Amino acid sequence: MRLFLQYAVTGFFAVVLSISCSEEKNFDGSFYYSPEHIKPGSVITIKYNADSSNLAGKEDIQLIAYLYSNKLNNTLDVPLTRSGSVYSGKIITTDNTLGVLLKFISRDEIDNNDKKGYVIFLSGDNDEKIAGSRAGYGEALSRWGAYYSDLDLDREKAYILITEDFNENPDIKTQFLDSFLKVVFTVKPETKNDVIKKELDRLAKLNPSDKEKLSVLADWYDRIGEEDKADEYKNIILKKFPNSDFAQNVKISEFKGEENLIRKIEMAEEFEKQFSKSENSEYLYDLIANIYRNNKEYDKALKFLKDNINKPSSYRFYSVVKRMLDEKADMNIALQISILGVERSKKELSNSSIQKPEYLSKIEWLKEREYYLGLNLFGKGRVLYNLDRREEALTVLQEAVQLTKEKDENINELYAKSLIENGKYDVAMSEISKFIKSGHGTVQMKPFLKEAYLNEKGTEDGFETYATQFEEAAKERLILKLKSEMILEPAPQFTLTDFEGNKVSLSEFTGKTVIVDFWATWCGPCLASFPGMKKIVEKYKDDNNVKFLFIDSWERVEDKTRNAKEFIAKNEYPFHVLVDEENRVIEKYKVSGIPTKFIIDGEGNIRFKSIGFAGSDDKLVEELSTMISMVN
Repeated sequence: MRLFLQYAVTGFFAVVLSISCSEEKNFDGSFYYSPEHIKPGSVITIKYNADSSNLAGKEDIQLIAYLYSNKLNNTLDVPLTRSGSVYSGKIITTDNTLGVLLKFISRDEIDNNDKKGYVIFLSGDNDEKIAGSRAGYGEALSRWGAYYSDLDLDREKAYILITEDFNENPDIKTQFLDSFLKVVFTVKPETKNDVIKKELDRLAKLNPSDKEKLSVLADWYDRIGEEDKADEYKNIILKKFPNSDFAQNVKISEFKGEENLIRKIEMAEEFEKQFSKSENSEYLYDLIANIYRNNKEYDKALKFLKDNINKPSSYRFYSVVKRMLDEKADMNIALQISILGVERSKKELSNSSIQKPEYLSKIEWLKEREYYLGLNLFGKGRVLYNLDRREEALTVLQEAVQLTKEKDENINELYAKSLIENGKYDVAMSEISKFIKSGHGTVQMKPFLKEAYLNEKGTEDGFETYATQFEEAAKERLILKLKSEMILEPAPQFTLTDFEGNKVSLSEFTGKTVIVDFWATWCGPCLASFPGMKKIVEKYKDDNNVKFLFIDSWERVEDKTRNAKEFIAKNEYPFHVLVDEENRVIEKYKVSGIPTKFIIDGEGNIRFKSIGFAGSDDKLVEELSTMISMVN
C-alpha cells in the first residue's frame, strides 16, 4: 500500500485525463466531461456508461458530486437523463470551486473509479489546472473523501499532490497549510516536528490577521509543544474572532473538562446562545444526555430530553431507550422517551428549512433522517412489545421496517416475531421469506417462518423445500456481492508486539488466511462487533489455516498496551491482540474508520476489506465465514 511511486501518480492522472478530456465524438461509453477546460462557476456536462463498470446492468443509477476548494464545500445530487446505455447530467460549479469528485451509485453499490473518485480539476486563465485543485484533491484523499465519498484513504499520495501544487503555485501554501501539516504529521513521523515548526515560523513572520491562519498557528504550535506561542495566537483569535470555529473548539474543550453536570448544562446553553447556528450545540446536548444515560438516571434523562427536545440529535433518544431496554429498566419511562424521539425525528424529517451537512446530498440527508426516525420507532416498538402492547407494537414496527428499507436485521426480526404473535401468518410468511432472500434476516427467521408456515398451512409438509429456496437465494446473493467486492492488493507487512511481549509479523502466517481487525477500546462499533468476532474466532479455533489478529490502534491513552490488555481480560475475549503504538500499521493499511477488517490470503494479498459493523452478530459471522471460504 505504501509502495506508491511518483510515476504512479503521473500514470494515474494520465489515465484519468485520457478518459475525461477526450473529445465528445470519441466518447467510448465509460466516462466523459465537457468542456475540456472548466473555469470556476461554469457548468460541467457529464456522460457515463456503466457497461464496463461494477454497475453494469444496474438500474436507477444516481450521480453525486462533491465540490471542493481547500475543503469540501457542498455535495450535490446530479439529475441524470438516460439515452440507451448512456447517462448524462450537468453540474453547476461555484466561483470558489477548485475541483469536483464524482461517484455513481445504484442502491448499495458504488462506482467511484476504484476508490480514487472520478476527479475533475478546474482550470485557470491559462487553461492549466487551477492553483489548489490538486492540493484540494489531496485533502480529499487524506480526510473527507475517505469518510464521505468512499475514497481510499491515501496520505502518501495526498502528500505528493499537495507538495506538487505548492511547488508550482507557492501562493496557495497558506490556504492549504493545515491540510499539509496534517499529512506531514502522519507520513513524516521522523521529521514531522521540524517540518511543522519551520512552516509555522514562516507563516508567523507574515503576521497574518485572518482567523484561518491564526487558527493554524494556535493549533499546530500546541501540537508540537510550543505552548507559549500557541497561547499567544489563541488569545488573539478569541479576542478578535469570538465566534470562530476555533473559539467553538475552545468552548467544547472547556465543556468536556467540566465535571459538574449543572455547570455543563449552563455551558451548553451559553454555547447555544453564542454560536446560534453551530451544529456543535447538538453535540453538547448529546453528551449531557449520555451522562444521564450512563449514570442510569433515566427519570432525569426524560426530563432533560423533554425540556430540550429539539436540541440533542434524534439518534440520542434511541440511544437512551436502547440502553434502558438492554438493562430492563423502567419501561414506562422508556416509552415516554421513545415517544419524544419519534416526535423529534418527525419534526426533523418534515422541516425542509434545516440546513443539510455539506458532506451529504439532499437525497442522502433525507434517507439519513428517515433512518433515524425508523430507529426511534424501533425503540418505541420494542418498549411496547415489552409492555405486552403487542398490537400497537406491530403497527410501529411495520413503519420502522419501511423507513429503514428492510435492511436492519434486528428491526426485521422483531417485526417478524410480532406478525406471528398477532396471528398475521400469511403476511409473516411473505415478509420473512423476503428478509431471508435479501440477506437481511437473522438465524431466528427460519424458525419464525416455520411457525408461520405451520399455522397457515396446518402442516409442516413441504416446509424445508419452501424455505430452502430463500436460503439458497440469500447465499447466492451474498456470494455475488462478495465477488464484486474482491480485491487483489499486496498486504503491507508489519511486525508488532502482543500482550506477552512477543514480536508478531504478518510474514509468519504465509500460507494461511489472516483476518486483521483494527479496533480501539473507545470505539463503540468495534466493541459492539466483538461478541460476533468471538463467535467466529471460536468457530475457526481448530483450523490451523485461519489466523485472527486484532490490532489495537488509534488509542487515546498513555499506556496503550495496559489499557487494551485490561479491556480484553475483563471481557474474556479469546483474541490475539497486537498493539499499534505509533499508529504506523493502521496508516499503512489506509484505514479511514474502525472497525475495519482485512482478509489476507495465503500469498499475502488483501482479498476483502470490511468497514464498520452493521449490528448483527450472525450476519458478521456469515459474511466473514463466506469470505474465508472464498479465499481459502
